[in-house]
Amino acid sequence: MRSLSVVTVFLALSLASSACRTENGADDATDGGPGIDSPPGVGCSMTSPRSAPPETFVGPTGLQARLTALIDGAQDRLDIAMYLWTVKPLADRVVAAKNRGVDVRVILDPDSPGNESVKPIFAAGGVTVRLAPTLYTYSHAKYMIIDGQAAVIMSMNFNVDAMNSERNYGMVDRDADDVADVQSIFDQDWAMSAGEPPQPADLACTRLVVSPTNSKSRILEHINNAQSTLDLQIMYLSETGVRDAVIAAKGRGVAVRVILGDDTDDAIPMLKAAGIPVKTSTNNYYLHAKLIVADGVPFVGSENMSFTSLTKNREVGALVFEPAAATVVTNQFATDWNAGPSL
Repeated sequence: MRSLSVVTVFLALSLASSACRTENGADDATDGGPGIDSPPGVGCSMTSPRSAPPETFVGPTGLQARLTALIDGAQDRLDIAMYLWTVKPLADRVVAAKNRGVDVRVILDPDSPGNESVKPIFAAGGVTVRLAPTLYTYSHAKYMIIDGQAAVIMSMNFNVDAMNSERNYGMVDRDADDVADVQSIFDQDWAMSAGEPPQPADLACTRLVVSPTNSKSRILEHINNAQSTLDLQIMYLSETGVRDAVIAAKGRGVAVRVILGDDTDDAIPMLKAAGIPVKTSTNNYYLHAKLIVADGVPFVGSENMSFTSLTKNREVGALVFEPAAATVVTNQFATDWNAGPSL
């Protein structure tokens, strides 16, 4: 029997209804109710100044080379949490890191079947892999922590499509507090995945957007704070609170634009009825992004706009409020908006 902390017991009780997992549940479009409220203390600013500006990057162009360079740059410690991993050359680089003396740990989602393609590589290379705790409906986060100095927070999986044909966004965050917070999330999940007593992640004051802790409240805060512009480039929009907040932003005079991954999305009639222009992704890429840009400040992370993703999965994201890094993201959105077909 697992030894669980008070915090973990709370989460386990809150998430008990999520025990049934299905293959596509990480992209679950079903809204199921209010979810988990943010615990007391969550409320420190998502935009308090960082000690170092982040870097942002866009997939798929050059993505595999960038990820390879980040992995190859690890000198001491490399922790990776990944929902889906099928790209064997990236697994090979992780083994190479292990062989040069880097302490490597990998957490994979237990229900993502594509992960079976890289598990033998890790096993043969002596890389320790654990399956994420089933406390979460899905461990849908995609992040790396390099030498305790940088946290790489992404919307992209390490799958072949992400490297070749998907629109995704990521950031390299070198702020010490942010890196420590991501590390505490990893360490908690690493311990729980083996039934060890976890050290609960201290997220009482964090910039991060984390499921199941605070994603729903912080995504809503981000949207509700928009005063002039609000751009979304997301797979789908099914979470009712988020959808309503987007429509409310339009109603208070914010210029709203939405790019969705599918022209059959149930949110489209409601968005168009509110006067919000909607486009879909082009044939040049598959939309896997989870991007929300309010007044030029992007949200980058793994969260889909669904009830499950925001309240029951393990997800990690953050805001990019530094101008140079934000511009990389907003310029790509502008390019995709101009190229996308209107509905």
